[in-house]
Amino acid sequence: MNKTSYLYDIPYGCHERHKLDLFIPQKTTTPHGVILFIHGGGWHQGDKTGHRDDINHFSSLGYICASMNYRYVAENINVFDELDDITAALKAIKIKCQENIFDVDKLMLVGGSAGSHLALLYAVTRMNEAPIKPAAACVYCPPVKCYTEDFLLGIFGEFENWKYEILSKCCGCKLTKETFLNDTQQKALKKISPMEYLSDNFIPTAVFHGKKDGLIPLRHIEEFTDLLSKMGVKNDLLIFSNSSHSLDQDPDMWVKTKTTIADYANAYLK
Repeated sequence: MNKTSYLYDIPYGCHERHKLDLFIPQKTTTPHGVILFIHGGGWHQGDKTGHRDDINHFSSLGYICASMNYRYVAENINVFDELDDITAALKAIKIKCQENIFDVDKLMLVGGSAGSHLALLYAVTRMNEAPIKPAAACVYCPPVKCYTEDFLLGIFGEFENWKYEILSKCCGCKLTKETFLNDTQQKALKKISPMEYLSDNFIPTAVFHGKKDGLIPLRHIEEFTDLLSKMGVKNDLLIFSNSSHSLDQDPDMWVKTKTTIADYANAYLK
């Protein structure tokens, strides 16, 4: 059995949320890459411990794995500040890996919901500054078009104050029932929408999504992966046929997602 170094609550900044966990197998099968798990929670809650089982599983297979906390959005903290947190976390991860004689230079981003949004947005907007270069992504239920009516109003077409309060903080622009389709608000929402940044040099991406997701319409995900295909970008879409956003009604699909993540890591982190 491979011996693994378990490093918990590594500080990567001065904020109380600037902590990460890092698991380093001593006989890793991926000496040049790391899998970073980014937790979900609507950009304003959640914790890195939610991915503890994932990093236990993939580190047992020989992959260097990390999970990170990031600052929650607030009146003075938006999504782009959370992306800055990812850069800072990657710097700390690179240093710790070097201390353990692994010079990592490839990154796979894995996240769910808000974490998947941050993973994709990071890959399309921060590639040039990333301390460890994104090479692939595997994401669960990602918001990719944050400006459309069917995302903002949901499948029932109802304005929900909590959603607009959070999204206002995410994009740094006040959204209301009367203004969310105005030019200023739409421009701000498009800036945080991964779909708006795609190009033919985007990283290979696997997406896992619930057919009955009421928060992020499946048609957004299908449009997203179709666009990647048209651009010649490697991608996979695994649909949880019976599940909503929580992906809790198709237990057999979780085995397939883990296999897909391992396949992507094997293909793009070595």
